[in-house]
Amino acid sequence: MIKPILIIDPGHGGNDPGGGTNKYWKEKDLTLKISLYQYKRYKELGVPVAITRTTDKSLSPDERTRIVRESGAKYCHSNHINAGGGDGAEVIHSIYDGKAMAEKIGEELRKAGQNIRRIFTRTLPGNSSQDYYFMIRETGSVVTNIIEYGFADSRNDDVQQLQNHHLDFAEAVVKAFCEYTGYKYKRPSGEIDQVEIPIRPVPPPISGGNTGGTGEYIHLPASESSWRVYPLDVSPTKGNESGFLNPKKFGGLTYKILGQSTPNVFIINTSDFGKVQIYGHPSTGAVVNKSSSQSKGGTVNSNTESNQYAGKHLHLPKKESSWRVYPLGVAPVKGNEIGFLNPAKFGGLTYEILGRSQSNVYIIQTSDYGRVQIYAAPSTGATISEDNNTGENANKNSTDTRYLHLPASESSWRVYPIGVAPVKGNEKGFLNPAKFGGLTYQILGSTQANVYIIQTKDYGRVQIYAGPSTGATVSN
Repeated sequence: MIKPILIIDPGHGGNDPGGGTNKYWKEKDLTLKISLYQYKRYKELGVPVAITRTTDKSLSPDERTRIVRESGAKYCHSNHINAGGGDGAEVIHSIYDGKAMAEKIGEELRKAGQNIRRIFTRTLPGNSSQDYYFMIRETGSVVTNIIEYGFADSRNDDVQQLQNHHLDFAEAVVKAFCEYTGYKYKRPSGEIDQVEIPIRPVPPPISGGNTGGTGEYIHLPASESSWRVYPLDVSPTKGNESGFLNPKKFGGLTYKILGQSTPNVFIINTSDFGKVQIYGHPSTGAVVNKSSSQSKGGTVNSNTESNQYAGKHLHLPKKESSWRVYPLGVAPVKGNEIGFLNPAKFGGLTYEILGRSQSNVYIIQTSDYGRVQIYAAPSTGATISEDNNTGENANKNSTDTRYLHLPASESSWRVYPIGVAPVKGNEKGFLNPAKFGGLTYQILGSTQANVYIIQTKDYGRVQIYAGPSTGATVSN
């Protein structure tokens, strides 16, 4: 079977409608229509192609990126519809590759009649060596471009253009890809068969919700300086907000929940914006419970959930060499991590618990990644106590020094920047053990199994993969 050169990813799906949803379409449906059209066209043009989903099904970030990584493809289109009140198409590329492809796609979309808002890349906050978007960061050596075809909430012409010309834009991307990769391109015979997007209005929220209240309160963490709130009669998506709350200014904010319009979307009453909707999924760091220490205006100057863990510490066992941590405001699942801790390097690690975003997911402050979430269920070996007997700087003077030996038989060995997946395509450079009759480095740490941190003369501090099958050895 011929491996695909390209894999198409229709964004969202299943229980995730996508933020680029409005009263005319759901993002998951429109991206699927665009993607199925492109899939058919590539087949007609003889381009080996694959697709992550062909129906309205849910894919977790881990499942989605795994399908792309294991497809054998060299390129990926990740198709999306934008939100946030802008106008025009956006194409996103990696900080390491994909810029030329992105520019070619932008050029053809412009010729098809869509204005180009921007072609750009973005890095993780506090870690400029990692891509921000998981579809780019976690798809390995595949050159992934996220294509935002327009804004679902544009005040200009994007909504009309996407309704009437979504397949013209899809065809423009096909043309760009073929010309960029050298495949012969031929326009479809006759007019492009437009597919009318069915009008499927988003159900409006329940105005006022349960006016008698639920007896519960939502607590917004002090770590966040900007939190969107939405009018009662709109979809609670980016671009529809009526304003922003600032929990950080007040050391956290607490509001009585008056009702619920959709899952994880609550109705509250604020002094600045009146009765509004607010999105408070556990992954955002918000906490819902029946406890409140409420002051005038519906705010408090302390975070109830954080107080529950005052004086408590999280202990990570020394047997673990790799432990994921996640930015605040994202789901703490594989693929969303900002980096890895290495308890084994320090004989175990201990952190003060600053709060909890959901069951067994805690908020801690780290020296390398700042304030993050960490999953630490009892099954992981982590424990919680009031004892603070170790820390990030403990055992740094351990006498258990280890060395990595690279064999003289190898003339090319990849090394990777800290903070990226150590996979082909992410390398920073190559070492040449053969040139020096073999190379030896002190092991400074480990980011995951068989991946070590070393200090090199040419590339500085890097990661290196050295599984037993590579011929590398480790000694004291």
